[in-house]
Amino acid sequence: MPEGPSILHLKNRLQRFRGKTVSEASGYSEMDKSAIDHIKIFDIDAYGKNLLFVFKDFFVGVHLGLFGSMLVNKRKKVNASFSLHFPHSEINFYVAHPKLYEGKPTDYFNFKTDILKEEFDGEFVLSTLQQHYADQMIGDALLDQELFTGVGNIIRIEALYRAKIHPDSPVKNIPEKKLVYLIETVVNYAYEFLDQLKTDEVKEKTLIYGKKICPKDKTELIIDEMGKVKRKTYVCPKCQKMYS
Repeated sequence: MPEGPSILHLKNRLQRFRGKTVSEASGYSEMDKSAIDHIKIFDIDAYGKNLLFVFKDFFVGVHLGLFGSMLVNKRKKVNASFSLHFPHSEINFYVAHPKLYEGKPTDYFNFKTDILKEEFDGEFVLSTLQQHYADQMIGDALLDQELFTGVGNIIRIEALYRAKIHPDSPVKNIPEKKLVYLIETVVNYAYEFLDQLKTDEVKEKTLIYGKKICPKDKTELIIDEMGKVKRKTYVCPKCQKMYS
């Protein structure tokens, strides 16, 4: 599944379409596309794992899900789920989920939780984490898009390793200083991830995601589906402390 940095990377690639007028919107998705024909794109933004096309009175959020992809001025042999056509170019989405929203993105989304937004508020995330996620395992909480918007499995695994926290640790047992450090690590690694996308080196440069041995002490990693989310997880039993 694309993570927040992947969507922001796509947004940056599409900036040349800002201010252009859509000549036609098409695709097999069930969303009514008639409102998008012959209308100008005011902005192209990203919120977590959603790519946002902002028009005057509404916007369209495109979620790529587990297997979605985007092509510019290219087509696959299969039909696109959502496409935006311009006089001399087009944007095609495959296995994607578009949704039309009346109003503007801030009417629906809390930018304070988006790890790659200037509006990200670490103190807000910390207090919400401690008050409403205290009984959850931190590995599960990190994937909650209402709290850590844009975090996917790679960021989750890499941030927990760098912060030296076992993913099965209950939030309430983790010292506050450690949670603050984890939140900072999540954000910092997300920007590393974004930078590595430019050279397609994300998975090559991960410390433990997709690996078998801890790079620090050469311990064999635990690789298992963990937490209630049952996502494939990589853990170093020596480096990552279980707070119990």
